[in-house]
Amino acid sequence: MTRTETRIEKRGWLRLDWHVVTNSLRSKLEASGLSSEEQEGLASIQNVILTKAKDDDAGRQKRIHSDRWIAACGSDYRRHMDKLEAWGEFNSIKNYQATHDENAFPNPYWIPRPALDTGVCTMEFHRQRLRAPAPDNHPTDDASNYALKCLTELDVVTDADFWLPQEAIRRSLVKEHCTHIFFKDYSLRYGHDCRRLFHRVVMMPSEGRRNLSYHLPLMEYDVQTCHPFLLMKHFDDAGELKRYQDFITADIYKKIGKILGENRDSVKDAFLRVMNTVEKHKRWYKDEPLLNLFYEQFPRFTKSFLAVRTDLAIELQNLEAELMVQQLGAICRTEGLFWIPQHDGYISTVADGEIIKGHAEKIIFGAVCFMPKITGEPLK
Repeated sequence: MTRTETRIEKRGWLRLDWHVVTNSLRSKLEASGLSSEEQEGLASIQNVILTKAKDDDAGRQKRIHSDRWIAACGSDYRRHMDKLEAWGEFNSIKNYQATHDENAFPNPYWIPRPALDTGVCTMEFHRQRLRAPAPDNHPTDDASNYALKCLTELDVVTDADFWLPQEAIRRSLVKEHCTHIFFKDYSLRYGHDCRRLFHRVVMMPSEGRRNLSYHLPLMEYDVQTCHPFLLMKHFDDAGELKRYQDFITADIYKKIGKILGENRDSVKDAFLRVMNTVEKHKRWYKDEPLLNLFYEQFPRFTKSFLAVRTDLAIELQNLEAELMVQQLGAICRTEGLFWIPQHDGYISTVADGEIIKGHAEKIIFGAVCFMPKITGEPLK
């Protein structure tokens, strides 16, 4: 038995798949008398849509390329779609041609609302044959090449320590990402519209990272409230900047929450709405309580910048990437520090992580002239 075969033998979870399906489809499959292989093909179609959805948008149209369907259940995917459509568990636009708008490609697919209303669950399937995914990594510069080098040193735990969440969609996603990471497919790439560096470790549900292993204990570091922190770069009034720094010194979401009578998560969501929306002329935006608070506390900054800039989300993401990927990555590569970038943070070992933390603090301070708060927690 080869070393790779031995490693796979210790990870029986590689041969199991947990597909997210509606409860109504599960009932139909269990009563269908179809083979396990046929049932998995049907389940995998819904799984693609449900794991692609965010929050409650599973009923909305998802534009999915045929390559994704082929990877899920083979070239016979259209037959599975037809059966699901006949069962009321799947919908698409027949004979769809996106000739009017290049952004309207490929074909949109969705799950009918009556099926979604039954709720979702997972179905477990055992793989007869294990097909390793081909690595699909696209490093293009020194930073991404070094990040890929560090990623390849990660492993995924054996059966004794492998853990999956109970929530159906996150369960399926953790298993999928762990499988790809085991076979060194990190889907590493820079964003299409921003300079963020994406890979499966940062894209997987956060709780799933406990399944990652290394020859030393791992730590996960995070720049607290990174985007609100980077906003300081755009204040041009000393008095407003000082007041804003008082907000940032504490947890800005909690401090604003006390003023507005909202919990931290609600304030964080509102912050994202105010900063990231590109429709700043909309009435709901003008009536946003958090925006009104900014008008009261930081009127000059709000009128000249926050309330008018429609590219703020990309601007902050690119600044974050310049600091946390390009500049920090150059130092880690030069000093040989173990470093896996995660947008506004990174994963490292206990020893290297503290060294990287010192470098990150200096880099961010150099950009905004204020010391950030970077916290570290054991990955498990």
